[in-house]
Amino acid sequence: MLYRLIKIMMRTALRLFYRQVIGRNLSQIPADGPALLVANHPSSLMDAALIGIMLRRPVHFFARGDLFANRFVSRILNALHMHPVHHHEAGRQTLGANDDAFEKASSLLASGELVLFFPEGLSHTDYHLMAFRKGAFRIALKTAEDHPGIQLPIVPIGINYSHPTRLFSRAWLNAGPPIPTEQFLSLYRINPAQAIRLLANTAWLGVKALVVESPKHYSAHLSMACEMIRSDYPWNQYVPEGIIDKEIELGKNCAEWKPELQSEINEYAGRLQHIGLRDEHVVAAQAGKLSGLPVILGFPAAFIGWVLNALPLLLGKVIADKKVSRTDFYSWVLVSVSAILYIIWMIILFAMAVVFLPAWKTIAFIFITIATGQYSWNYLAYFSQWQIQKQGLSIDTQTLSSLSDDRENILREITISRS
Repeated sequence: MLYRLIKIMMRTALRLFYRQVIGRNLSQIPADGPALLVANHPSSLMDAALIGIMLRRPVHFFARGDLFANRFVSRILNALHMHPVHHHEAGRQTLGANDDAFEKASSLLASGELVLFFPEGLSHTDYHLMAFRKGAFRIALKTAEDHPGIQLPIVPIGINYSHPTRLFSRAWLNAGPPIPTEQFLSLYRINPAQAIRLLANTAWLGVKALVVESPKHYSAHLSMACEMIRSDYPWNQYVPEGIIDKEIELGKNCAEWKPELQSEINEYAGRLQHIGLRDEHVVAAQAGKLSGLPVILGFPAAFIGWVLNALPLLLGKVIADKKVSRTDFYSWVLVSVSAILYIIWMIILFAMAVVFLPAWKTIAFIFITIATGQYSWNYLAYFSQWQIQKQGLSIDTQTLSSLSDDRENILREITISRS
């Protein structure tokens, strides 16, 4: 029950936080029966939440063991289908606990459940896929060995975000072709370690084909190039699903970019940083001018919406800003805390309305609160882009023209490098 309630709550929250959430090839994940999902890990618990809301089936996933230290918290996390797993770095005392975690995962798979692992072990925002740890694949092979005849596919999943923390950003969830565990069983019976390594590497290659990634030395250049591609799409339009394929292809080729192109990207990024703006400001300054009339005329209704709805969201942002030091944790803390505080806030408002207002006014008050809240959110999206364009137009004409020329040259060279 708690899992379903949280899933509904997080689906609503993520649909507001992200402008667009795109699921691709999710039919690769079996509609029934066991499957082991393995994914990259760019955004802490947000990754698991994203997979959970995009799939109809319940998903069990394993998280860092230290999150379960408190017994009360542990019970809540278990109700949300979260289970502890420990890394060897935590000390030898965790090895026995991991035996229990592996047994739990194997039991879930044998019962026909979906189990999710992030084999990189640690979340990070770099455009670089780290080597996979072997635990998930040891579980898969042992489960297949202990349950003859079981069909246990391993499904690679690629998670990509247009920005790790920015409001109104975009997220992609890509599923790849399943890897049949049984194909590795004959080797596992002869040489378990070699079979586990081979399966882990096969899964790593499967995930690698689904994510925007490059050798670590080039991740900063790739990040800037992807930002430039994304900025070409109007803020109020859905980007084509295939844009992620273009970015994945960029990641595959960026190691071959000439030093001159890398220098141009560095110089362009440095110039933007010097004036305190981003690539989207340059693009917005050259796009069709957004009218300030909706900003003026829409302000009264938006103001009412913010008065009635903004407090829990602002508190959530304050908590995230003060308590979160790692970029990969920020969006999850911001969204989850804001969602919880908003529910509490709505309960308080509803209770006060019931006490002080007649029934019909209570219904009208709740309707106005929700309606103006949604309107103010849409208003914020428009106002944010209007402000971005206004800041872009503040760049002097000569600098803007120079930046635009540099941008076009970089995109042209990137296109040539891809072809």
